[in-house]
Amino acid sequence: MRALEARLGVRLLTRTTRRVAPTEAGERLLHTLGPRFEEIEAELSAISELREKPAGTVRITAMEYAAEAILLPKLAKLLRDYPDIKVEVAVDYGLTDIVTQRYDAAVRSGEQVGKDMIAVRIGPDISMAVVGAPSYFRKHPEPKRPQI
Repeated sequence: MRALEARLGVRLLTRTTRRVAPTEAGERLLHTLGPRFEEIEAELSAISELREKPAGTVRITAMEYAAEAILLPKLAKLLRDYPDIKVEVAVDYGLTDIVTQRYDAAVRSGEQVGKDMIAVRIGPDISMAVVGAPSYFRKHPEPKRPQI
């Protein structure tokens, strides 16, 4: 309080060994700032309620197969249980920078996970196959390994 009084250059409280009372300037400041403190307290209380009930928007980028086969079935139950959660799923095959693009998560195959990212398995291994007409493979070399 003394630092505030020094900063303002005015005494806000009258102090004795037995009592503290606001000065005229202190009363004026309390009258002006009091409602704002109440607003701040109400907003902090409202924000703390978010801890008790999940709410907000979650942004996810995923490949089409992962979005349809893995995410959507799991999200259907989650969204039913938590109606205040909104989910945005963007189908994308590129290596999206989730930080700069402001995504909360990305779903990719294991080989596409960057070394600086945290990876959590959310689905089973996926079997892949190369399919092509014999005439195509007569003109082009057979791939050694499928890639997404």
